[in-house]
Amino acid sequence: MMTILDDDCGQGSSEYILLFGAIIVVAILALVIYRSYFQKSSLNSAQDMEKVRSNTKGSGDSPSAPPVNNTTPPSLP
Repeated sequence: MMTILDDDCGQGSSEYILLFGAIIVVAILALVIYRSYFQKSSLNSAQDMEKVRSNTKGSGDSPSAPPVNNTTPPSLP
């Protein structure tokens, strides 16, 4: 006769639930701890893209020109 103590049927599922629960708790704790860093940062992708574009405009010829490869190919023996 099988008793409750010998029944392992749902043990794997409950271990996965505990594991995922622990991961969620750690993620929430990390968000709470680093919340000040997320609030201070100004995440504005449009402004960042404009900065990148303006910094690369004056670095060469026209912006549509491909980069020039000034390296010499290796000599063959």
